[in-house]
Amino acid sequence: MLVSERIGQFFVETEAGRDRLEYTEYGAGDAWVVLLPGELMPRRMQQPLARVLAGEGLHVVTLDPLGHGRSDRPADPHAYSVTAFAEQVVALLDHLGAAQAVVGGSGLGANVALETAAVAGGRVRGLILDAPILDNGVEAGILAFGPLLQNIAATSGFQGD
Repeated sequence: MLVSERIGQFFVETEAGRDRLEYTEYGAGDAWVVLLPGELMPRRMQQPLARVLAGEGLHVVTLDPLGHGRSDRPADPHAYSVTAFAEQVVALLDHLGAAQAVVGGSGLGANVALETAAVAGGRVRGLILDAPILDNGVEAGILAFGPLLQNIAATSGFQGD
């Protein structure tokens, strides 16, 4: 199914200055979804999912946070925190006139979605999270997947050193 696609931009003001962010809108309507890319990836990585969701009648927006894709790359390192990225999502919702949205992403984008829910919970209708990078993720991964890996090793005949 073909859906409309529009590229847009908006500006955020910080202590360091004014920065431009770029986004793409897919579809139309009042049911908003914001999709965020993984670390250092452009918003284009979310294009296939955005097109599918828009084809189902949702108004989907993919965002290049600062330092990603075609958005500005300010020299100020504070512009690149997860909290700053979440504030950029809220600024995008304001720019678009969207009261609420489902916010989602992959990797770093999932973390930004979680942070958006933490800093602006009333604006987040739901979350789509793919592989968030969680604090203590290595320890949690070992606890969750260690027994599974041991089972695989035991049933495959693997003899570790």
